[in-house]
Amino acid sequence: MRQSSRTDILDAALRVVDAVGGADITYESVAREAGLTKAGLMYHFPSKDALMIGVIEHVIDRWQAELCEVLAVPFEESTLAQRVQAFVSFAGQGGVTQGEFVVFTEAVRRPQLSAPWLAYLRDWFGFGEGTDTTPLLLAWLAANGLWIAEATSILTVTPAQRAAVLGTLTGLIEEVSA
Repeated sequence: MRQSSRTDILDAALRVVDAVGGADITYESVAREAGLTKAGLMYHFPSKDALMIGVIEHVIDRWQAELCEVLAVPFEESTLAQRVQAFVSFAGQGGVTQGEFVVFTEAVRRPQLSAPWLAYLRDWFGFGEGTDTTPLLLAWLAANGLWIAEATSILTVTPAQRAAVLGTLTGLIEEVSA
């Protein structure tokens, strides 16, 4: 499949998830949004799980590209502290949609979909043994809480609150980096 076709289909699937507010999307709804027939969509994604895995990988690819833009060094040369700081900055900017949140909760709800998500987490945020990573873990967990709260609209964060939270998290990360 041409990469642009795959990207167009996955973008269409995300638009559907955003519109319906859930990951219970249908071939018909995604095909209609992508301008394809159901058979055309099934040619590219032979099962609904294959479509959902594709959507999860698509979101992860976008996130990783955005995170890499924030990193001050190439990913391969980055430290855990730099990756957590990039995530805090990324999550602190907002922009994560409810649909993206739903896609990832679907991966938690259905473990057969979780492999791409778990690989992303391991690669970027392997809080391993040996060093005390508690401040980094705390900053990462808080940043995740921020984007989840905003993606689900359970909390409105004012610009002043956002700046204070992000400043505090950055301070935790800088303590580790010092």
